Amino acid sequence: MILESIPKDLLKDISGNAAKRKEAIDAAEQKLQDKYRDQTGTLSFRVRNTNKSNGRYYAYGETDRVRVSGTNFTVSYTIYLDESENEKGAKIKTGDKITASGRAFVSLYGSSSSDYTSLSVSVNDAKLK
Repeated sequence: MILESIPKDLLKDISGNAAKRKEAIDAAEQKLQDKYRDQTGTLSFRVRNTNKSNGRYYAYGETDRVRVSGTNFTVSYTIYLDESENEKGAKIKTGDKITASGRAFVSLYGSSSSDYTSLSVSVNDAKLK
């Protein structure tokens, strides 16, 4: 899992040290982006909803709540389809299970006032399988 690649000391600061929380989130996000940027990734999920914007389709999965090393995370999933997939993208309905591969992108964010830190996982320019 992606979150398990965050060093334990950063997870500890994210969950337990309000003064270091933002700095730790930023450092963990940089580590994740360095590891996954421009890698090929595959996502599979049941579709919560879809949207079409800027000439391409997007599919959103259900948001998960997970706990890693005592740190709470909400994880959201998005597939940004390549424009060549528009015909298939137009047929995707809520509740469908889809799998797509594309350029991986991850971002991590949170605030000092929330117990949860959010991880966004997406594949861009994706092709359906």
